[in-house]
Amino acid sequence: MVEAAPVEIESMATARPENFHKRPILFGLIFIGAVFVSAIAVIHFELEKLSIVKIYAELSSLAPVQFGLAAAATMASYAALTFNDRLALGYAGKVLPFSKTVFASFTSYALSNSLGLPFLTGGAVRYRLYSSWGLGAREIAIIALVTSAALYLGAVAITGAGLVFEAPRFESVFHVPAPLTLIGGLICFTALAFFLFQARSSSHQWKVREVEITAPGWRNASAQIFFSVIDWSASAFVLFILLPADLQLNFLAFLPIFVVASLLGALSGLPGGVGVFDAIVLVAAPTDNSGAVAAALIAYRAIYYLLPLFIAAALLAVHQARRAGPQIQGAAARAQDFSETLAPTVFSIIAFFAGLFMLISAVTPSLAEPLGTIGKMLPLAAIELSHFLASIIGALLLIVAMGLRRRLDHAWTFAMVLLAAGIVLTLAKSAGIHEAVTLSIAAGLLGISKGAFYRKTPLAAAELTPPWAAAFLLAIGAIIWLGFFSYAHVDYKDELWWSFSLDGEASRFLRASAGAASILILFLAARWLRPGGHDVLVQTPAPDLAAVQAIIENSKEAHADANLALLGDKQFLLSDSGKSFIMYGVRGRNWIAMGEPVGQPDEKTALLWKFRELADVTGATPIFYSVRKEFLPFALEIGLTAQKIGETALVPLTTFSLDGSARAKLRQAQRRHLKEGSQFAILTPQETEQNLESLGAISDQWLESHQGVEKGFSLGRFDNAYLRNFPTAIVRRGGEIVAFANIWTTGDKSELSIDLMRYGDNAPRGVMDYLFTELMLWGKAQGFRHFDLGMAPLSGLEARRLSPMMTKLGAFIFEHGEKLYGFEGLRDYKDKFDPAWEPLYIAAPGQLTVPIALGDVALLTSGGIIGLLKKSG
Repeated sequence: MVEAAPVEIESMATARPENFHKRPILFGLIFIGAVFVSAIAVIHFELEKLSIVKIYAELSSLAPVQFGLAAAATMASYAALTFNDRLALGYAGKVLPFSKTVFASFTSYALSNSLGLPFLTGGAVRYRLYSSWGLGAREIAIIALVTSAALYLGAVAITGAGLVFEAPRFESVFHVPAPLTLIGGLICFTALAFFLFQARSSSHQWKVREVEITAPGWRNASAQIFFSVIDWSASAFVLFILLPADLQLNFLAFLPIFVVASLLGALSGLPGGVGVFDAIVLVAAPTDNSGAVAAALIAYRAIYYLLPLFIAAALLAVHQARRAGPQIQGAAARAQDFSETLAPTVFSIIAFFAGLFMLISAVTPSLAEPLGTIGKMLPLAAIELSHFLASIIGALLLIVAMGLRRRLDHAWTFAMVLLAAGIVLTLAKSAGIHEAVTLSIAAGLLGISKGAFYRKTPLAAAELTPPWAAAFLLAIGAIIWLGFFSYAHVDYKDELWWSFSLDGEASRFLRASAGAASILILFLAARWLRPGGHDVLVQTPAPDLAAVQAIIENSKEAHADANLALLGDKQFLLSDSGKSFIMYGVRGRNWIAMGEPVGQPDEKTALLWKFRELADVTGATPIFYSVRKEFLPFALEIGLTAQKIGETALVPLTTFSLDGSARAKLRQAQRRHLKEGSQFAILTPQETEQNLESLGAISDQWLESHQGVEKGFSLGRFDNAYLRNFPTAIVRRGGEIVAFANIWTTGDKSELSIDLMRYGDNAPRGVMDYLFTELMLWGKAQGFRHFDLGMAPLSGLEARRLSPMMTKLGAFIFEHGEKLYGFEGLRDYKDKFDPAWEPLYIAAPGQLTVPIALGDVALLTSGGIIGLLKKSG
């Protein structure tokens, strides 16, 4: 059995900016919390007449053969899931070595079963693994679709079998009329038959979301259902064999109850359906021995959930150990290594469970014999202190799990220290050998996997997300409830807090729960009350702008926007030779490179990997903004995806002229301006510096009339130190400058462009058309090949039926958002120069990061929210 997963085919393409997510996430967490509290209330009601000692006794009474059969059934369930993945791969037209299929299937399902939210956990892991092995997004989407469909179809099949063949038993046990039960089962079989009928011919085409697939054919569909039935049956048998013998249901009748409990648990969004699944089984299991059912559920969780998780961790640890000799360096190698993908998630879960394990041990009664033994060996003060400190260690492990998920080196070190201390304290507080062994295994596996935790970011910088905060609060809430349930027979007295004795278990529970709760609440308060998110920075050698300018002038294949490096508002990453650079801005965890690497073409790949690796080590997200189509192969090579964001207008200067009817308006405008006394000229950088005062006056008039503010990052600004680096195109009237634009050039004369373009209050109508026309003619005479008129945002995005959602959204805004920006008007203006439109892209690690990255680009360019609301110059 696996977590019921909605098929997420377009999820990565439909993400929205971060602020749009906050409210749904908050509501979702509130719902999950309410469901969890309700489930705990049901469990409490069902077990209120029992003691924790009774449940311990029932757990101890389970026979070894029951554990053995449950473990074998667990392996059978995971084997069936693997064969289903194998069939899905074949259906997608891909073949992988069986060992890779086994690993991807086993580890992804071990994660999704333990954590829940399968798309974000197991599904995301499977995506990373399969994509690194050469599968495309559509093929992975088909695999997810086929395996998810098989999951539900298998559930329908065994539910129908249980309802049809055990209808009399449901009537006698649950008082559900047999005919009604029979009808329910027949509906299940009818739905199954309808699916098989629809799937009978492989010539049929089905469409799910944006993915069109071919019907699997009767044979393939039957095979998928067969293995899904084995999966469900085996996972149900794990719990069934552990339930008490007086259960009034046979295995076939138990299957529908198990399916309903599993699916409702999955819908709750809680890890492994914890609480919800257990409450349903406790209520529905027809037996008078609720303690035995609770014990069976505990054993079931350990065998079906934790055992596969530890096996997955062991596989990862072995792989890490094998690669420790010939150490693989760099993010390029890590991207192809599945252990780097899985280890942080797996060991984060294990650390979290280890913390829970220690907290459960701290708030529940110790076994009498081990406690008596340690009482003879250590003074009471040592036992009391060990018990309290063990609870603190448990709470800290919950926090450290958050850092392990981020691959932080400091989190790994802290986790190893905490686990080592936990082993010692566990032995000192009650001589619990089995607890110490469990922690030792976790520490050993984590220790071998050190290579997966390489980021040097401090643990304090690990981001606290709402789901993590909810996990902490729900965990400590459940722990406190468990403690009160365990000591329900003890009357509360204030003196209990200060009572110290070997058999004073209730007192130790109060102190332990208070200590653990204080640690978590203080941590949450400290993180919520501290100032907002910080930028992820790293100190890199900062070249002087003269050296940067020299690199631009000597660069090959550079674009004109490389001159934005001279703004002085960016960080730089230099190649080893110092002849190439990447310029980038930092906002939060996003490192946003402005354009492509500048410098020598043969250094581009190495410099890109250097940037990618540095971002990876520091926990930052590398993003490249406004890149051309030639950059896309490089982006794919370093593991990025691309989203089209608009087009740039390139006018071919080698063929540019004012002859012909197509250029009649430009020709007439030029003649009119010349007749009226307009004069075009090019100021050298030295002459630009001499005229900065008059140019500044024009700039101020422009900003005032347009109610604009200076920008940055992707746009130039009027800054004396910046403008003195460039020649400037000007238009004079009556000997006075009335309009100007600073000129960007490339060393190989491949491109000519402008940055700031401003005119004063006395400028004649159409002055910028005249300036552009004259500048293009000048550029042609100077030997430049193209004139870049700049980007038309969202231009060229087509809302086709199969286009990604981000593309459809951009096309809609371009068509209907004229009042917000003037998208079509800007493109129409540039079209008068008859340019060739070339697409521009943003490249990021995944589509989910693109909307937030675009928002960060806007904020970097505008200097903040206030600047974003005002026009640029």
